[in-house]
Amino acid sequence: MVELFETGTPGHKVRGVLIVPGEGKKWPCVVLSHGLISSKESAKYVALSDGFAAAGIASCRFDYHGCGESDGNIEETTLTERLGNLESVTAFVLARPFIDGERVGLLGSSFGGCTSLAKAARDHRIRCVSLWATPYQLTHKEDPSAEGIAFKESLYADFGGYDLLAEAQKVSRGLVIHGDKDEVVPAGEGSAIYEHLGEPKAFELIRGGDHIFSNDVDRERAIRLSLQWFGQFLV
Repeated sequence: MVELFETGTPGHKVRGVLIVPGEGKKWPCVVLSHGLISSKESAKYVALSDGFAAAGIASCRFDYHGCGESDGNIEETTLTERLGNLESVTAFVLARPFIDGERVGLLGSSFGGCTSLAKAARDHRIRCVSLWATPYQLTHKEDPSAEGIAFKESLYADFGGYDLLAEAQKVSRGLVIHGDKDEVVPAGEGSAIYEHLGEPKAFELIRGGDHIFSNDVDRERAIRLSLQWFGQFLV
């Protein structure tokens, strides 16, 4: 079953898609959070949804503020804005009668990993997380693919109000995946997040992996590892 949805407030609508493997039962679900300038329709997130469906896990993909089909200007986005987006989407998912509210996880990459980590630290209903290529600090060094987007200074000022390593201490059942050739977020940042997570936890370093796991073999490995992690804690 595929359900298109929108949530949020007028002028701040967030749009997404909920994919449920079947009918007649309550399903575990993973909410997927894309990076700073990506969208729910990136090949990586579509592949993740397909993998979760095959594993008997529902998934929710959505566009953050200023991305894809959602409202807003990407130049004005902040972590606080996106955390509000994720809270609204999570509330929508938990309200669906065919979702098991005790078996909900989060998966995020890059800035989406930051948002997922902050959300998990604040919401005891989140059972487990998978964080891909996730930083704990944000500098003015831009993702090369963001060329031409003039982010407001508020992006960096707002991010500075969060201590993501302290947030990580409130989160357990976390899987951290990072490429050792990540050209945007050094692998040491992922390692630091892992060190601060509560047990149980796991860290997977993908040799040769870049920031977006552009190599098919690397991406498939990251997907497989995440499916195994959620299969352990949600299914």
